[in-house]
Amino acid sequence: MKKIDISEIKNNFHKFAELNFRNSENFEYYILDKEYISKLEPFFDAVQKDILNKEIFFRNTLQENLDILERGGFFVAAFSNMELAGVISVDMAHGEKSLPTFMHLSATDILKSVIIDTVCTLPKYRGNSLQEKLMCICEYICLQKGNKYAFMSISPNNYYSVNNSFKQEYTIFAIEELYGDNQKAGLTRYILSLPLGKRLAKVKEQYSVINSNIDMQKEVIDLGFVGMKAINFTSVDKFFVSYSKAFYD
Repeated sequence: MKKIDISEIKNNFHKFAELNFRNSENFEYYILDKEYISKLEPFFDAVQKDILNKEIFFRNTLQENLDILERGGFFVAAFSNMELAGVISVDMAHGEKSLPTFMHLSATDILKSVIIDTVCTLPKYRGNSLQEKLMCICEYICLQKGNKYAFMSISPNNYYSVNNSFKQEYTIFAIEELYGDNQKAGLTRYILSLPLGKRLAKVKEQYSVINSNIDMQKEVIDLGFVGMKAINFTSVDKFFVSYSKAFYD
């Protein structure tokens, strides 16, 4: 494992320096090597066991995680006193149905795109902004590698991940059925994107649609709007997504 110098990221990446993370001094971050990937299985078991709605967390197999490394992706983990607390995996765009293809990017830009494949933390460490920290660290690493865009998919029922992605200035630009095949139906997922290193301009809210109304959200997206904000009025199961015109600077 290679330890990440957080002070370097704070000094060189404006987005990380401006974020007010809680309890940052309690965690250390490492880029994981191939040997450590197999050790993640108990961690993913614990995360999956804690989630009541199993459609929210679509877990990779060990081989799928190893394939991410083979394609040039990477894993970053947060540790508290050397106890594994959170993990993020970053994959390279690949295949005919990779997330960048839904944005109709050029072949050149697809090659410069990454997929935020998995972001999760153990229940005991939630509330420490770990998802946000891990996403921001990975954004910096991807910029250093010369990547241009990041994409991710999230269940419309996963309020916390949707909200955390908005905090990192991702926007919802499509809703698709993913992970299905001839034997099983796909799962509905928001598809989000971020031009790496860019900041989202503040704009007026145009539409707010409840997360369960997928058809209405698709209609709003077809009008050229993107999801930018989660409004939690009632519960983490029922929340509104605000759609506006997005401008990055």
